[in-house]
Amino acid sequence: MFKRTGLRITKRLIHDVPKLKGQYKYETSGIEGLYSPEGFKGAWTDYQKFLTMNLTLLTNGTENEFKSPYQILLNTAKQTTEQHIFHYASQAHNNHFVFQQLTNKSEASKTQPSRNLMGRINDMGFKNLQELYDQIVKLSETMNGQGWIFLVENPDKSLKLIQCNNDGTPYFYGKNQSLDLNGGISEQTYEKYLELKNQVEENSRDFTLPILGINLWDHAYINDYGINGREEYLKNLWSSLNWDVINGRLFEL
Repeated sequence: MFKRTGLRITKRLIHDVPKLKGQYKYETSGIEGLYSPEGFKGAWTDYQKFLTMNLTLLTNGTENEFKSPYQILLNTAKQTTEQHIFHYASQAHNNHFVFQQLTNKSEASKTQPSRNLMGRINDMGFKNLQELYDQIVKLSETMNGQGWIFLVENPDKSLKLIQCNNDGTPYFYGKNQSLDLNGGISEQTYEKYLELKNQVEENSRDFTLPILGINLWDHAYINDYGINGREEYLKNLWSSLNWDVINGRLFEL
C-alpha cells in the first residue's frame, strides 16, 4: 500500500495472513480428521486476520512496521511499554507456527519423527510418542485459561515441554509466561518465579527454540468441538501432525 505525502510517495506495510501449504483445500474441505471448513476458518483465517490487522495498526510508522511477527515479538518482549504490540506479534507467530505443522490425517499418518528427534524424546524419559502425548494432555489439564504448550530445544540441545500461558512466547525464557501469576499463587509457584527471575537476570537461560506447538486457546477448537471439547481436539490434532515439518525444525549438525 502506498500513501502520498506532498510530493513524496511512501510505502506502508500491511501485515497479512500467510498462505499455508494446502490452504485452498483446507478452506473448501477443512483439515481431514481435525477441522471442518468452518472450524479452519475460525481457528486460522479469521483469527489470524484479526491478529495481523491489529499488528498493522499498532506498528505503522514505527520501527516494527517492516518486521515480521517473529522479529517484532523479539523486539518487544523486553519492552514493558510495548506489551500490546508483543501480544499480537506473539499470537500471530504462535498460531502460524502451529498451523504450519498440520496436515490431513491420511497424510500425517505417512510421517514419523526422525531417529534424531525420537532419540531426544527418549532422553526426556518418554519411551514412545504416546507417553509424550499423555504428558501434553496432563499439562493441558493444568492450564485453566488460554495458552500454548511447546516442545522446545534448550541451548544444550536437550528437549523439554513448557506451558506458555496467554500470549507467552517459547523463544525468550523471561517471557514464556510458564507461570500464571494472575491472582493468588502458592509457595511453590513463588519459588519457581524467583528461580526464573534469577535465571533471566544472570542470562543463564535466555532462550529456547520451539520444535512442536499445541494451541490451547478456545478459538482453536470451539467451532468444531464445543466449549468442553479440548480433549477430543487434542487427540485429533496429535493425529494431524506432519512430522516431516517438525523434524525440519530440529537443529542438526
